[in-house]
Amino acid sequence: MQSFIPKTWEEIPDCLRQMTEKSKFLGGGTDLIIKLHSGQLKSDALCYLGYVRELREIREQEEGLSIGAYLSMTELERDPGIKARYPALMQAAADVGSVQIRNNGTIGGNIGNASPAGDLLPVLCLYEAKVETMGPGGLRRLPIEEVLLSPGRMSLSYNEAIVRILLPPCTMETAFLKLGSRKKLTISRIGIALGAEREDGRIRKLRLYIGAVSIKPLRLKAAEELAIGKRIGESEVLAMAEILSDYIREHVPEEFDRDYKVWAARGAMLDIFSRLKLISAEESEG
Repeated sequence: MQSFIPKTWEEIPDCLRQMTEKSKFLGGGTDLIIKLHSGQLKSDALCYLGYVRELREIREQEEGLSIGAYLSMTELERDPGIKARYPALMQAAADVGSVQIRNNGTIGGNIGNASPAGDLLPVLCLYEAKVETMGPGGLRRLPIEEVLLSPGRMSLSYNEAIVRILLPPCTMETAFLKLGSRKKLTISRIGIALGAEREDGRIRKLRLYIGAVSIKPLRLKAAEELAIGKRIGESEVLAMAEILSDYIREHVPEEFDRDYKVWAARGAMLDIFSRLKLISAEESEG
């Protein structure tokens, strides 16, 4: 098997031109190496970009925050700027697997794996992230929701590398909640990313994404609409949870923990809304 390991930004295009449809990009290797060793995936070449300095940097820009695709989960979790401005991303990174996986797994790899249970994916959708890629023809930027197609599939070309993730400024309060069979070291059974803006105690804006219940993060627009313009109480949150449960009953196969997810939706929604102190102690007002 060939390997392409550029050391600088300028060397990347030449490596991309040598890749074939059987070639793979290597991030932290936490999933890809296992699949290659088991024979689940075949590859004629691996391209590793982790030595390129620009892909391991976090930069403040006018349009928001630029995150290199090879930043590890541990680095995301510990970055003070992310903790202050994008706390749901920090929380999601902290919930990924074991310490070893967080030290090696990367944000670009989490996107590239395109797993429905990818912890960062609902959060990146919540923040309206854009994915910057480099191909033989140069750079382009795509909304994260256009990049993700279905389990294991993206809209990118075989020789198009994820190089940066761009987060626009965020004015919402945000949080992330992950439920699994164990508290730690588990693949997500449900991941919830929530963002809200309030004005005079009422919800002015709400964004709600659910992971691990569909082929890619699911935006629960019907639930969002229940909250706009209101001081929400527990009854509204439970109504949102029922919308999620109805979706799960209809779309999630039984072998993918459907019954557990239906049962867990109620408590998970109450939990994440409570974390942001969005539930009014008084009866909700229309």
